[in-house]
Amino acid sequence: MKIMYKGKDLMEGWVGTLIYIILGVVIAYLINFTLGLVLKTDLPVVAVVSRSMTHDETTPIVHYQWLEDNLNLTREEIDSWPLSDGFRRGDILIVVGVEEDELRVGDVIVFSIPYQRVPIVHRVIKIEDGKITTKGDHNPGPDPWRISYKNIRGKAIFVIPYLGYVKVLFTEIFGVWW
Repeated sequence: MKIMYKGKDLMEGWVGTLIYIILGVVIAYLINFTLGLVLKTDLPVVAVVSRSMTHDETTPIVHYQWLEDNLNLTREEIDSWPLSDGFRRGDILIVVGVEEDELRVGDVIVFSIPYQRVPIVHRVIKIEDGKITTKGDHNPGPDPWRISYKNIRGKAIFVIPYLGYVKVLFTEIFGVWW
């Protein structure tokens, strides 16, 4: 009995499937690592898992009117912000590292807070005394916390629609966050 594998035989069956899965994970990690180096953040790609930045029929009230009434901003100012149209659950965000002095009201940032497993993606609405107040465009008011620069993982610069639904579905089905 001969126990020799040819390259083609090795890539078939359950062994081949396992090899492809391992290669896929390694390649994804390397891409993420490389993007992190280039974009200067530990979190260069983020899947949107909540609806807090969605724009819909409530946007005129919970977003525009709230900002106009509470921060004296005009519709033109708000519409001039980066990613002013918000984004949907399942979208992928490309994130770049940002220096503290580069942060502006209107930027969409990705940040972490204690006891929250997933990073939060919300808009900067106020910067005061080294503290940053954020708000989801779809939320009726500001977040109950103020964060420090050290909590920020980066600033969203680009949206790829729907590509993140793979992660959203995986998370919902298996209850696993990665």
